Amino acid sequence: MQQQKSYPAMFHDSGPDKMIATITRFLLMSLVSGVVVVAQTQEPPIAGAGRDTFDDRREIERLRQQPLDWFGGVSFAYSQPRGDFKRFLDSINNGWGAGFSINGGYTFGQVPVSVGVAVDVLFYGMQERTFQTPLVIGGIPRTVYDTVNTTMTFVPITVFVRIAPELEWFQPYVEAGAGLNLISSSFSLKSNLGGSQEQSESHAPFQYSIGAGLNVKVADVFNVPVSRQAYYVHLGLRYLYGDYSDYTFWRFADGSSRSIEVVRGASRTDLYVITLGVSAAF
Repeated sequence: MQQQKSYPAMFHDSGPDKMIATITRFLLMSLVSGVVVVAQTQEPPIAGAGRDTFDDRREIERLRQQPLDWFGGVSFAYSQPRGDFKRFLDSINNGWGAGFSINGGYTFGQVPVSVGVAVDVLFYGMQERTFQTPLVIGGIPRTVYDTVNTTMTFVPITVFVRIAPELEWFQPYVEAGAGLNLISSSFSLKSNLGGSQEQSESHAPFQYSIGAGLNVKVADVFNVPVSRQAYYVHLGLRYLYGDYSDYTFWRFADGSSRSIEVVRGASRTDLYVITLGVSAAF
């Protein structure tokens, strides 16, 4: 174990729990609203089709039958490790992570097969504490404020192949992929009187994955006679089988500690990621 210098125990903690809960409630309400809308209509809503002429209806139907080549989306992401990796992170009170996910790719024409890339940015722990130390410098009372910050971030980068048939309002899919999981952690100490200390470590074990999900269509947008875009609410699950890897994390020694310790471990780096957000095809 490695320790940094100690400070009087006046500090505050900051965490993302309240923000995560708010985002989760908003996205869940969006998903439910989208399902209700499509359940109450025979077809997804259409934008850009206000002129009720035979030619327009024919063009809309033609565009509706054409496959959409490109897709992309952004989602809220929640993650938990599995196996020995989970047991290790639970032991240092970092047993889950949350963040965001972005993805995009290309669909091969009439065949419901796509290739794409997904990047998940998962914050598995962040602590910040500010300690104050009263000093007398040159006969003048001063207070030194030292801010200590620790972070732990996972960034799985996955190249995937996806089978995603279009079924009216719904688009279920299954996928398989492979890539890297960038595991990084850092420690920093900064003082209001100047000076700082920083340390970080990163690891990038290989991972392969399987996944499944559902896109619920909420709107078709037509630019007659040129193009169509489709918009979805997205729910997905991806399980990552991570290679064996060493890893290093920094943490406060206990709940009210004034010192930092280094924790090292090694195991397979399996985890799963749940995503909820919006996507578009064009």
